[in-house]
Amino acid sequence: MSDSTILQALFNQQRIQILELGVIHNKFSNDYLFAWESGVYPFFADTDGTVLPYPHEVYKTNFIVSPERVKKVFDYLCECWDNKNIPTFYELEDYFGGKYDSVYGRGVLVDCCRYFFLHTCFDKKFWQILLTPMKHPAEAAYLASTFDRDDILFN
Repeated sequence: MSDSTILQALFNQQRIQILELGVIHNKFSNDYLFAWESGVYPFFADTDGTVLPYPHEVYKTNFIVSPERVKKVFDYLCECWDNKNIPTFYELEDYFGGKYDSVYGRGVLVDCCRYFFLHTCFDKKFWQILLTPMKHPAEAAYLASTFDRDDILFN
């Protein structure tokens, strides 16, 4: 068995444990659980080396959305926020190459934005603009909704 196969098996086991601890024992924050469920690297939970690392930090390559991609989307949205030029979701999607982009396609952007929302990034007005009616796809509509741990899928 290759090292990458073993690492993936360990990641899968860790993922199930994190999600189970979250659902059954109410451990971890909603954004952290969502990140593990959806495959978005939870970079807001990274440590600086002065404390024990969180479980996700050894699995950077196993998340579907890498830390670099999450950070790039976040940095762009912060820049928009700072410049008071908040994009609609379709504008965000266009900036990152369109809904079918192989790196930053619609699914990646939806999941990143959901992660940011659950981490309480930005304010209510920001999310209202990003989700302007008729300027976002249907799958983005849930971004600013309440997170229900009972809806977590263990697949």
